[in-house]
Amino acid sequence: MLRLMVALFLVFSATCYGAEESWAEDKSWLSFILQNEALFNKVNEYAESLKKDKTASIHELRRWNKLLGKHDPHEQRIMERMLGHLRNRMKFDNAYHDRPIADEMEEIVVIGSLFDQFPMDPAEFSYQDITAMRGIRMTANELYREGKYDQAYPLLLDLAKRGFKDSQSRLAYILFTGTKKIDKSNLRALGWLGTAAYGESEPMFRVLFNKYMKEVPDNVKSTVTAVVNGYRERYDSSAYIDCTTNHRFNQGVVKRTYCQFDLEARAEAGVPMRSVNDVSSQDDDSS
Repeated sequence: MLRLMVALFLVFSATCYGAEESWAEDKSWLSFILQNEALFNKVNEYAESLKKDKTASIHELRRWNKLLGKHDPHEQRIMERMLGHLRNRMKFDNAYHDRPIADEMEEIVVIGSLFDQFPMDPAEFSYQDITAMRGIRMTANELYREGKYDQAYPLLLDLAKRGFKDSQSRLAYILFTGTKKIDKSNLRALGWLGTAAYGESEPMFRVLFNKYMKEVPDNVKSTVTAVVNGYRERYDSSAYIDCTTNHRFNQGVVKRTYCQFDLEARAEAGVPMRSVNDVSSQDDDSS
């Protein structure tokens, strides 16, 4: 069936475009999907289910992660390239390592380019960006609680890079322990945990970080400190975070700290803002 579709596509294309049109990319794409027909059928079915606004719902995101989880890393890369090409996010034949490197200390993990719609810098977040990422965070946390660390890891990594401190902490735990697919790395784990613990944050993160830092041998402590400082400089979001024990979730005797982005807190409190889409618009317009 797929081969028939390809043949019809070539005939249709030849009649609709001028002779000067180059078919090199199209032919290579068709050859690529023919070589990976079974994978393409799965990816194409998923791509067709996505909304035209290029924003995947939480249900669709979980379905994509489950689909990827049934294949080995090589097949996952093929599927990610296919989805990126189908959704006009990247050309299928781009080298996998050609994607921008956010930090030499961290590898890039691509989940169907779903995070491409969100800025990396919290200063550029809109309220809608934060709300959408909170939804993805719920999926990541659910996978984490179920012990599905390999599936939770790439979601947590993208959230951590965008300053979600609880995601940074959970990412650290996965790196402290490692999995069959994720290499254990105490150094990277401390980098992320140190970032989660820095500035405006939950006290529990600071307690854990200080505990682990005391266990670091003196002969490597300077190296660990340098790495932690590097992670904090790159990924700390404290300037845009508000943490408090005065929130609606505190109903017991023990007071828990609740952290959210300033823009969320302002919107929840009904404080007027010049632009609900700009985190940096912190001026109080109530006067």
